Formats: sequence, C-alpha cells, structure tokens
Amino acid sequence: MGKYIGAVDLGGTKILSGLFSADGETLGLPVESHTEAHLSPEKVVENICGNFSRSLKACGQSIENVSRIGIGVPTTIRYKKGLIDASPNLPTMTDYPLARVLTEKIGIPVHMEKDANCFILGEQARGAAAGCSECCGVTLGTGLGLGIITGGKLFHGHDRCAGEIWKCPYDGDILENYVSGTALVEKYAQATGEKLSGGEIHLRASGGERIARELFAQMGLALGRGLSYLVNLLNPETIVIGGSVAHSWDLFAGPMQEVIRSHRVGRNTTKITPSALGDLAPLCGAALLPG
Repeated sequence: MGKYIGAVDLGGTKILSGLFSADGETLGLPVESHTEAHLSPEKVVENICGNFSRSLKACGQSIENVSRIGIGVPTTIRYKKGLIDASPNLPTMTDYPLARVLTEKIGIPVHMEKDANCFILGEQARGAAAGCSECCGVTLGTGLGLGIITGGKLFHGHDRCAGEIWKCPYDGDILENYVSGTALVEKYAQATGEKLSGGEIHLRASGGERIARELFAQMGLALGRGLSYLVNLLNPETIVIGGSVAHSWDLFAGPMQEVIRSHRVGRNTTKITPSALGDLAPLCGAALLPG
C-alpha cells in the first residue's frame, strides 16, 4: 500500500492537486490547471487525471506510492449513491458518479466530499480554526460555499445537504449573486462595460479605482449580512474565510466586520478570520477524508 495520500480540489474554474504524507505534511506545491467545467463530464475527468498525474511527477512519485485520493467538489453529494448534485459550477456533471469513475480510471480508492467541508477540515486541522470544535468555513471563489463543524465533526444535516448558504435569499435574488467571484466580474462589467477577471478587478481596486473599490465594499456588506445569521444562530468559535476572492480581504473585510458587529448579540465572541492555509486548506481537508 502506498504511503502518500492524494488530494484534489475541483472548482468551477480551476483544479488543484497535491500529495500529503500520512501525518499531513504536503509534498511540494499544488499543481493548478483549468477545469473546463462547460465541457463533458468525461473531459472534466480527463482534466482531473491529467492534473493529478502532473502532481505525481512534480513530487517525483508514482501512483504505486499513493494509498487513496480525497477530492472536494463545489456542490452537495448524494453520499450513498456517490452522485454529484446539480451545481452551476459543474453544469454538465449532475448525477455523475465522479468518485467511482476516478477510482476505476486511476486504480486506487477515491473519496468525495463537498469542497467547503474539505476547506474547514483543513483549517481545523492545521490552520486558522486549529483546535476549534465549533467552527465554519466560508469559501469565496467562482461561487459561495459553507462548511460547518460542530462537536468536532462535520455537520451534514438531515438530507446531507447542509451549508448551502449560496442559495439563501438576498435583496430579491440569492446571496451568491452578490458574494462570489462570478458576481464581482458581472457587476464590474455592468458598471464599466469591461469584462475583467476577479484578479484584474482586485488590482484596479488596490490601485484606487473607485468603482472596483465600491464593488468590493458592497460585497463585504452582503457577506456581513449573510454571516450575521451564522454568528447569531450557530455561535461558532471561529468563521474562516478562504477561496480566491478572499485574497482581497483588505478590500471587503472592513464593511463585512462592521455589519457583523452591529448585529451580533452582546455575549457573542465569534471571530471572523481569513484562511491561514490559503489554497492548501481544501487539499489538507481532502487528504483527511476517511479511507
């Protein structure tokens, strides 16, 4: 049996993968590639396998040295059947048995979990929520995700689809359409007529552009209102915020924190903090999935 554990973070835009030792240490840097989520499930699987193969090569390892792979996906899962639920981030993969197909193609067991759950597992094990038995992880990337740990364990809910904060109503729409990389890109295009990436908008905001800074502030307000429900309903010790958009923490955290301060109950001390592990968090969590 191999001594290493593989980990994959499948997003709507990109795939990250890496290798971990049994005690959770990463081997080298994660390998990144495009998901091409608009293409067929078979093509997405091909992209995942190609990405993981490059991870093995980068670490100087072969598949014979890997015992299993954990993969985080940007949607809920029907765990008993091993099927992916419908997701705007993986539009062609509804009802697709991803873990089974990958197991057959790669030749070792592949275990699947929601990406936000992997994120908070990683942060609880080695990051900003280390030692917390009550914590939440919010992922701001192509979409908006939430993972919840209570009593030291992942909370899946009665129907195994807890944490879907993205679908909650907000200002006549849903929260994800105000708080996500996709929302930021679309709102910037509406305001300026320019179609830029989230990273490009970040650079403009950091350079002082008024419209870009206002959009990040508006996103912070919307996120703060959404997180106020978590703070007051669950009272976790820590809420960790990660994902690609979280790299712009300084541009949205102030308005977000102000909203939360004005709505939390008096004795509530929930801390809101950025990820300590960055892109490694969901990979760390995926590597911890039960074998």
